[in-house]
Amino acid sequence: MELQRRGFIQGMGALGAASGLSFDAVAQAAKAATPAAKASARPPLETRHIKSGCAICPNFCGIDATVVGGVVRTIYPDTARAEFYNHGICPKGASGMYNTYDPYRLKKPMKRTNPKKGPNEDPGWVEISWEEAFNSLTVRLAKIRADNPSKLVWQHGQGKYLIQEQFCEAFTKAYGTPNMVHRTTACEAARHVADELTWASANILPDLKYSKLLLNFGANYHEGEQASRWLDWQTAMSREQNDLKIVVVEPRLSGVAGKADEWVPVRPGKDVVMLLAMAKVLIDANTIDEPFLVEFTNSPQLVDAAGIIVKDKDGKTPLVWDTATNSAKPYVTGVTPALKGGYTVDGKPVRTAFTVLSDSLKDITPEYAEEVAGVPAATTVRLAQLFAKEARIGETIEIEGQKLRYRPAVLYSFRGLSAKEYGVQGWRTGLILNMLVGSIDAVGGLMLVGGAYARPQYFDVSKCEFPPTRADLAQSVFYPYSNHHIAQTTCLTVQDPAAWSLPYTPEMQIFYGTNRPVSIPNSWQQFEGLTKTYNVVIDILMTESAWYADMVLPDKTYLESWHFAPTRGTPDTGHSAIRQPMTNPFNLEYDAFTIMWELMKRQGLRDKFAQECNKSWGLKDVTFKPGRDYTQREGVEILWADKTKKDFSVAIEQGFVGSRKTAKSKYLSGAEDKFKGPGKAKIKLYADQLIDTYYKVEGIAKKNNLAKIDLPLYKIAYSPLPNKDHAFPTPHREAKDYPFYVITHKRMYRNQSGNTVNNVILNQALGADAATNYVQMNVTAAAAAGIKSGDTVTIETRVGKIKGTAQVVQGIRPDTIAVSYHYGQWSPGYSPAGRKGTAINQVLEYHPDLISGHNSFNDTKAKVYKA
Repeated sequence: MELQRRGFIQGMGALGAASGLSFDAVAQAAKAATPAAKASARPPLETRHIKSGCAICPNFCGIDATVVGGVVRTIYPDTARAEFYNHGICPKGASGMYNTYDPYRLKKPMKRTNPKKGPNEDPGWVEISWEEAFNSLTVRLAKIRADNPSKLVWQHGQGKYLIQEQFCEAFTKAYGTPNMVHRTTACEAARHVADELTWASANILPDLKYSKLLLNFGANYHEGEQASRWLDWQTAMSREQNDLKIVVVEPRLSGVAGKADEWVPVRPGKDVVMLLAMAKVLIDANTIDEPFLVEFTNSPQLVDAAGIIVKDKDGKTPLVWDTATNSAKPYVTGVTPALKGGYTVDGKPVRTAFTVLSDSLKDITPEYAEEVAGVPAATTVRLAQLFAKEARIGETIEIEGQKLRYRPAVLYSFRGLSAKEYGVQGWRTGLILNMLVGSIDAVGGLMLVGGAYARPQYFDVSKCEFPPTRADLAQSVFYPYSNHHIAQTTCLTVQDPAAWSLPYTPEMQIFYGTNRPVSIPNSWQQFEGLTKTYNVVIDILMTESAWYADMVLPDKTYLESWHFAPTRGTPDTGHSAIRQPMTNPFNLEYDAFTIMWELMKRQGLRDKFAQECNKSWGLKDVTFKPGRDYTQREGVEILWADKTKKDFSVAIEQGFVGSRKTAKSKYLSGAEDKFKGPGKAKIKLYADQLIDTYYKVEGIAKKNNLAKIDLPLYKIAYSPLPNKDHAFPTPHREAKDYPFYVITHKRMYRNQSGNTVNNVILNQALGADAATNYVQMNVTAAAAAGIKSGDTVTIETRVGKIKGTAQVVQGIRPDTIAVSYHYGQWSPGYSPAGRKGTAINQVLEYHPDLISGHNSFNDTKAKVYKA
């Protein structure tokens, strides 16, 4: 796998040559240099300050760059955006120019000459012109399109956040393929789907400005959360100004846990049982918000013995038990629904959905949770009582003249409850805890920043498409609610399409800004899929995915390009932003947008592409016009004009425009407006669409004899309420001879996509700790195995073995090991400093969530011993 660097660079002139001098050598050379003869005075270099946005991770922080003589010298946070989002930037963002000036950058298109693909195969790269690249791809794309356009698959990761997904969607729709696949199942898809099943939209944030208690189940916002640069500042301010108390529940003492008021080390994957036990404590003590449960949620709806919500004569409207007439009725004006109880309807026994939940918790006591989750029963009881107390059930507060529900306690999670085989059910449990105390969309509670009931279709039974039309099987009978695509699946289906009833075999994949196989559990199985298709990679470095490509096209970085940039809204603010180029050290000609445009044009699809761009972006007043080409800047100008109604000079000067929400829009336009009271949709405490969908899956699977569907597992996954089965993923049940739970996490210094792998500041200037990752073990477990910090250890799972460097710590459970998952890259296209650490994804078991398709990053079990 390791090639001689000199020979590799010579054979791949497009990568360039990196300086072999260390920082110390440069400093000594400068110190010893003889002063040069006095030169004639030169005019000072032009200094510019450029407002733009970072694109290294999905926080999208505003940045203010200093550019001297066309060279980016410094990157600082944009202080003007502190009022709206980020008060700082991370080490990746501050050193982002080193990604742009990386001498290992891809600079020219290249094609593969060796048809064999593998980590130890020399691709035989040959540099080609852009004209040859476009001509070759146009011919291939035209041939596939004439046969079956579905045979083209487009995949993106970070690329989604560069030019934005709307352009990718327009490209694939204009071409005619349904196969546009993005990255979310490698990150937080299960949390999104849990939200969608519960309140018909996604994206949540705690209302920290008013919160008094934050129960954080695995959201590491000091490092790897999507809203890190808002959450880290806001939690600090709220602790100082609002007496916010933070309790972190997770197996490892992360940076967030280290700064919390309390750390509760729960056993990996068992959080669901702890949360259910907390729910039991709340219900048994009746410390619940009954008016909220009745008026906002489907808790009063009646459930029959098969688990189905009982409907009115129209077959659609749910029934509740009206306490005024002692009869089953739709919840309309004049009806007073019962929250609790069992009744008889048409001679059949029924219970309210809330009673079904309460009955299901009968045996999930704090003592049982202690046995399963490893958290003392007294701690579970205390935290439940604290949550109820700080929620201040029944209280109101007045803000800007509005009388509002006041529930300043919030339970929050990111990957902690979702990156698992039962990830949807994990976060559904958290949502139920928030419902019980009424904190949903209340002051100080859990804000539905994605817009309550914005996507009503997610309350419906899944279409369970069969046979699947998409190569990733999204929303098919195999993954009915995978509303956010399934990043890892295409590389599996291409290996045996018939096994998944896919009616075609994908022939070509285009990867934009993603190092997909490296980012997914059981990575080598993913790489095998790349041997089955013709692959084109658009990226800035020779990633591992590019090593398996047939053609590689260099992209521009976010410091070299125009982008209409995504932003992260908060509970209080919204904004629109751009990124603008500030340098182009390698004189690159194209970026992803202009590559797309050229390919569309050469296939005679330019006007169709423009039309689809207008649809994908929802453009109304200012649009892409047919019959002409657009530069990247012109495209951004169109989007800015349509979305902001402001002159483009504002974008260039300020980089963004922001707005603040009123108390009325923040607290009264969401759950209060969409769910409260009779005759409205209801938040799904009981997700009846899941059990209805299970019965649909069962029927399709039996009718078509689908061997890929294990109905008992689907029945567990598709429960309308979370239960204790969801704390026992496949490896926990089966890998009984593997004593350690394996968890993964993000670190501040890298993204798994590869675009920060070579950053010399992160790899060298910040010290060795930033350049690699470690196998963290508890001191007790390490001593029993005779392992010390610095020892080389072997991690063995049912998938394979991999080596790593031990780091013995106190801040992790004795039954757990933790490895961050964005190190261990092996591509010869990186610098030696970029190829350090352990690629833990190579040995993680692959058990995706059967509802969302989310990858199970935190379910594997392992043996660990000295190598």
